[in-house]
Amino acid sequence: MKHQRKLYLAIALISSGMAAASASAKTVEVPDLDIDTYGWVNMAVMYGDTGNGSETYIVDNKYASSRFGAKISKEVENLGVRVGTHLEFEYQHNDSSKVTPDNRSISGELEERHINLFVAGDFGQVSIGQGSGAADGNTEIDLSGTKVAAFSNLGLMGGSLPFVAKDGSGNDVKLIQALHNQDFEQRYDRVRYDSPRMGPVTVSVSQGYKNKKGTSGSDDVSELAAKVTLPLAGKLVAGIGYSRKDVGGAADKVEVYGGSASWLHTSGFNLTGVYSMQDDKARTSSDFYMVKTGYKTGNHSVAIHHAVGEDRTEYTPAPVTDSEAKAYGISYVYTPAKWLDVYASFNNYQLSAKERSYDDVNIAMTGARVKF
Repeated sequence: MKHQRKLYLAIALISSGMAAASASAKTVEVPDLDIDTYGWVNMAVMYGDTGNGSETYIVDNKYASSRFGAKISKEVENLGVRVGTHLEFEYQHNDSSKVTPDNRSISGELEERHINLFVAGDFGQVSIGQGSGAADGNTEIDLSGTKVAAFSNLGLMGGSLPFVAKDGSGNDVKLIQALHNQDFEQRYDRVRYDSPRMGPVTVSVSQGYKNKKGTSGSDDVSELAAKVTLPLAGKLVAGIGYSRKDVGGAADKVEVYGGSASWLHTSGFNLTGVYSMQDDKARTSSDFYMVKTGYKTGNHSVAIHHAVGEDRTEYTPAPVTDSEAKAYGISYVYTPAKWLDVYASFNNYQLSAKERSYDDVNIAMTGARVKF
């Protein structure tokens, strides 16, 4: 109820502000700003089958969580720059990465994704505030047209469902603990610089900090990335990145190296590849690989994928070593209008480890995203 009250308060404040502006239109000068608003609601029915049985859920699809936002900016002509702000908030009822058989209904909460200011010009763009780090998304490049139904961070759908240990030890492992695309440090408070395009290439760098998980304090974060976009019998987009989070203690720092590339041929055939590696001094490094191939024609997109995560389970409390998680899946998206995506997907997940074997996890889902 606390988070719901926060959402209702935010809506009330926005509504009252709009009403006040309308009532005083004759006396208040409204700046001539460029305002680009956007958002969507993305709901799905998910079926999950584990060694503990099966269950059906109504979820907010975390692959593209429900959200709303705005980019507001204006040219400052005498300076030759554009100054603006980016605001984006997420609201999820029944987060698909968190639901379990014992907790099928999860109240939503309003969460900030982007709250930052930026200035852009011939020099590139500088941003300050809460937002994406320089490398955010560089393991998630995907031109298949099926990203809303399946992309590299597969565990965002059914991620809290367990691989059940067959030996009855109770040392179960959550899907998202075993298989993760390790997409750098994502969003945090930072200063970020994006270069202007240098031919097909852009370079980005960011420096900031993010809160420690489960305790007080914060960790300094540095990121560096590059992205290239080329016409190649269609379109090729590729990105690489590096992130470092200074966590102290035995781990000292957590470093991630990785990237992805996706090619869409003029025929509609497409191919995507992803790799990332996460390392610190306290654990064995974990690797993630994914390949995806598909076909787009008209309003239809279909793809198959295979992903592997190695040694990610050393980041769990359970004694699990030499682990390998595998995913095999298929996804389909139908887009009858620009504002509507209808989709379905199926994934089979497998986990093996030195200590024990586990039952598979199977997840099927179908849903729709309405954009506004």
